Amino acid sequence: MQRIATQITLRVNLLFLSLIPSIALADNSAPEDYLANKPLVLEVRYCECQATQSDSLPSDLLPSFLEESRLLRVSVSSKDKGFASSSELSIGYELKPIMGSSDQFQFNYAGNYTTSNGSSAGNGELVLVQGQWVNLFGSKHENKTGSQHNNVAVRLANPGGS
Repeated sequence: MQRIATQITLRVNLLFLSLIPSIALADNSAPEDYLANKPLVLEVRYCECQATQSDSLPSDLLPSFLEESRLLRVSVSSKDKGFASSSELSIGYELKPIMGSSDQFQFNYAGNYTTSNGSSAGNGELVLVQGQWVNLFGSKHENKTGSQHNNVAVRLANPGGS
């Protein structure tokens, strides 16, 4: 009787072990596979660095900011409301298409960026032109070692990044 129970246990264990590869490999999807219902990407860049020259437009981001900043990407639809965060940044947003334009959107936001040197926050409403970066908010602090900057910028892009 014990021998029969041992054989049954062995067969059940073998059956279970044979199923492990199919369980582990059941889904080989990529992150981009989840973009189907949200054809746009909200890209948020943030950095403890200067984003623009003091006399430039909010859309004239410095190349150094684009190189040094971190990137948070969120899939969105043309009319969307949501929240995204990382360990340093949190941002709530609402996106609405502007009538008569295929690449302009009303963008409402409220965000907070916390760094080792302090934090900055911003909220507002602006027009986002698809593909164009806009500096949302940031701060500049003077201390003994010089200027300390932190900035947050966004753009609305296609999933491919343009």
